[in-house]
Amino acid sequence: MPDIKTWNQAVEYTFKTRHTWRHGNGQKAALINTAHITRLAGGAFPIKRISQPVVSQWCIELEDESKSDATINRIVSALSTVLNHCAFDGLIDTPPKLRRRKESEGRVIWYTKPEVNQLSYLSAEVFMRDDLRDIIQFAAFTGMRQGEILKIRAKDIDLVGNRIHVGGVPTQVTKAQNWRAIPIHESIRDMVESRCSQSTRKDLQIFGSDWHNKDQLLRAFKKVNKLLPKEDVYVFHTLRHSYATWLAEAGVPIRSIMALCGHKRIETTLRYAKATDSALTDAMSAI
Repeated sequence: MPDIKTWNQAVEYTFKTRHTWRHGNGQKAALINTAHITRLAGGAFPIKRISQPVVSQWCIELEDESKSDATINRIVSALSTVLNHCAFDGLIDTPPKLRRRKESEGRVIWYTKPEVNQLSYLSAEVFMRDDLRDIIQFAAFTGMRQGEILKIRAKDIDLVGNRIHVGGVPTQVTKAQNWRAIPIHESIRDMVESRCSQSTRKDLQIFGSDWHNKDQLLRAFKKVNKLLPKEDVYVFHTLRHSYATWLAEAGVPIRSIMALCGHKRIETTLRYAKATDSALTDAMSAI
């Protein structure tokens, strides 16, 4: 058999020749986990270009899609399995050793409102990026995913009804394949109205001219975020966690938070209620 050169070739060979992936209980999980790499890298991605720095970038993208450390580790393990299996059969060179993430217990991390305001200030005043300031504020006060924000159009925003409609049009489907309406917070009302008025056509994305792709946004956000010292790993997706946590701290019912965030499972939403247990303790001590 000729040497394997692409990711697709490596995956196909592994599923054909690795017993537990052909007939075992691990076949379904292997299909799901390898499919994530195919989606991120493309089937034609050269095997020789797979390295720890490349995999680290894929992990960041998965993290921004709200994948947990445990899920990311399973995906990386599937990647390693494919590479090691092909290398053992002499079809590719010895692959790199890939790091696994230290798995947390699902603890939610979030920004405080003053921290979000500081990120906004740094974006506009230090980096001279009003566009970054706007999208940070928009993400924090809508809880929308990065992909949803970049797709949102002027026609999806109802200024009269004070609502942002997410996933309610044929050309836009949310990650959870559902639809929701998010009230426009007073903190972003003027900015949203300004961006809608500047749009020459209602079908244009209100942030589309600022950011050509998500990588450009993530790089810009990372530079600003570095100036805000935090012990944990905070990424753009943390703004979404912040929105849900703020709602929980304010006493908003779990079902309402679930609807606003577009969660399919209530267990996902309950993580934010747990994150505010300290606030509940403080409330009890006040009795």
